[in-house]
Amino acid sequence: MGVFTEEEIKILSTNIYVKHITRFQIQFTDEFKRIVYEEKCKGKRVREILKEHGIDPELLSRKQVERLSCMVNKLADRATGFTDLRHERVSKPEGQSEITIKQLTHEVAYLRQQVEFLKKLRMADLEAQKQWESKHRQK
Repeated sequence: MGVFTEEEIKILSTNIYVKHITRFQIQFTDEFKRIVYEEKCKGKRVREILKEHGIDPELLSRKQVERLSCMVNKLADRATGFTDLRHERVSKPEGQSEITIKQLTHEVAYLRQQVEFLKKLRMADLEAQKQWESKHRQK
């Protein structure tokens, strides 16, 4: 198991709780993930919940059922709730990346100047220390 046949894909894709399915992966709707979590909290097993909502648990591998169970627990703890943001595109305002690049370039140049200054300061300190030691050793 773990790889869906064409027939299994057809069967599963007709279910309203299946968001997307390929030969290797199945994605459930946010609503279904919420239902699974709520039912789990009531003590139901995930296979039982799948069956009650028209999804034959025998079509899923044991690992896929376990992943669903773990995923709904993680999503319940997140601030965004059960909305899965993995495939959402984050849009940036136009010009945002240019501003960020300019800011970072400026910051890198500034930090390089600081490093050079600290190197010179350290070298001056070492030189002063050598001069002090040489004066005090002669006496």
